[in-house]
Amino acid sequence: MFPVQCDFQLRDPKTKQMISISSEGNGVRAVSQAAQIGDSVTVIPNEYVFQYRNTQINLIDTPGLMDTKDEHGSHDTDKKHVNNILRLLSTYDEIHAICILLKGSVNRLSNTVKYTLNEIMTHLDKGASNNVIFILTHTTNAKSEETQSLLQRFMKENNLLIPLPPTKETIYCFDNDSVRYLAKCKNKIPPTEDDKEDAEKNWKRSARSTTVMFRYVCSLQPHSLARIKDIHNAEHTIGILSKLVLETLMCICKDEDDLQVKTKEAQAFRSQITMMPAEFARESLRDVLFIKESKVRRIPLGHTNIVCEGPICARIVNGERVYPQICCNKCKSKMLYWCSRIDWKSQCKVCGCGKDMHQWRNTETKIVTEMVTDESVIEKIVDSDSALREINKTISECEDRVKRYHNETEQMLRTYAKLNTFLHQNALLTPKDKLSDSLQNEIQAYESAGANSETKIKYLKQIQGQYNQFFATEAHNRERPHDVNKLIQELYSLPMKGNDLKKAMEEEEKARLKIVEDWRKSNTVISLVRFFEQYKSKASSVKFTQSH
Repeated sequence: MFPVQCDFQLRDPKTKQMISISSEGNGVRAVSQAAQIGDSVTVIPNEYVFQYRNTQINLIDTPGLMDTKDEHGSHDTDKKHVNNILRLLSTYDEIHAICILLKGSVNRLSNTVKYTLNEIMTHLDKGASNNVIFILTHTTNAKSEETQSLLQRFMKENNLLIPLPPTKETIYCFDNDSVRYLAKCKNKIPPTEDDKEDAEKNWKRSARSTTVMFRYVCSLQPHSLARIKDIHNAEHTIGILSKLVLETLMCICKDEDDLQVKTKEAQAFRSQITMMPAEFARESLRDVLFIKESKVRRIPLGHTNIVCEGPICARIVNGERVYPQICCNKCKSKMLYWCSRIDWKSQCKVCGCGKDMHQWRNTETKIVTEMVTDESVIEKIVDSDSALREINKTISECEDRVKRYHNETEQMLRTYAKLNTFLHQNALLTPKDKLSDSLQNEIQAYESAGANSETKIKYLKQIQGQYNQFFATEAHNRERPHDVNKLIQELYSLPMKGNDLKKAMEEEEKARLKIVEDWRKSNTVISLVRFFEQYKSKASSVKFTQSH
């Protein structure tokens, strides 16, 4: 058996057609639509425990970036991969090495290479520099100089202090053809004599690289994951709450408009009653005196839906942006990738949008309206004086609530600015500002809607300007580091909207723990030495030796 199953696409030596083989020896298959050439294979992180001599090696196999299924450069799948990786890392206290895999054939610092390096390093803290190593695949040590020059250039351009050879042994080369050769033998594809000789040489080189790499990694001081967890916690909070915060802010916008209208109506009633105190109807004051508040609620479904959040399916309904498209109701698939509504092209059969525009939802978001004013207020009105008294109270309450909304909005934006400042000051590379991006996307959505969106656009641009100002102020404040957990608690303690934010994060934490539990159940423990011995004894035609 192979320690980690892998698939290869190659040309059949007889038919010259592209075929697919597996390291499991399942035989030759045509390259089907379900396994297109170049498609990413690993979709979720997995853990493998290798026993190598007297050392136990915990290997976390993670999905690659620049996922081939992402469309239009959205990188949505990559974002999910990184989030899942960091979720798994959050279950550890320390790590010895962070291995970044690059193809050894890379000969220029392309946008793809830059993106991959940036996406990884924005999620690492600055203290992780000494624990980063680079693994070049499909190459040998003799061919790695060009790739090393590119890495040196990237480090210089981004002011990174990650050591490279000859300062430290942080680059290792592996040629994958030897593993491909083993898979061909197992699937009874006859190799040529040259194939065999090349595979033996490459195996020996890779074995030496493995031994040297293991020795180097074992010599490293393990890096605490506490800061990476803090970075992930801050980024995770911003990412999960960004939509909820925008929904909350839009509720505030709607309530402020309603309060201003109600204030004007109350003032008009007050003038009318003052001029004609004998002519007023108590029940006619009900709409004026009753204050309502809009709230974001997460309603448990009791099952899982797959909902499309793509721009095509998003609509503005009654002045609000909504995602009404449920593409799979009560989905039974264990993973989004396996849902029957997603075709082999990673497109939804229901709405036509890409897979990565879709999200799991075991709750639905509803904007509910709750009554703030007590019903007994009407019973207190017995004459014109009591009516005026209650109207004045309503006007005062409306003005007070508007001030509290303004204050809470400011607190929310300031706290988010501090969270983003923490990321900028501690991450190895400066990450994107997710809240700023979300605000801009929301503005564009309303601008596309056109009519009757002017008020929403004006409000969002005001929020955007306010947030940018807070962030600029915090970016220059380096007196003391921010405490991420304390900042998150500040959000939860907001008197009007904090509880809604807290409930949403509690739901996310339940989902995170479920994912970690599933990963733990699927762990695979393999003896690396036993694997080598099996191939030495069983594959008699393959005479590989280990170099220790």
